[in-house]
Amino acid sequence: MEDGSKAIGLFNTGEIQTNVMVRWSDLGIKGRCHVRDLWRQKNLGIYEDKFESDVPRHGVVLVRIYLTHPSLQ
Repeated sequence: MEDGSKAIGLFNTGEIQTNVMVRWSDLGIKGRCHVRDLWRQKNLGIYEDKFESDVPRHGVVLVRIYLTHPSLQ
């Protein structure tokens, strides 16, 4: 995104709810990140190294992540 944050979609194409995870290392970043649910407009907290969420069947969780310090590494 323009401000250096990243929008991430966690997808579940399966028939049952499942836990989906994204690692910061897969995104090329390090450190502690703020996570915000973009659809519910709710801050979810600060996470280190990864974020995971239960995703309903055939569902998507859309979040924005940004480092707790100004520059992405």
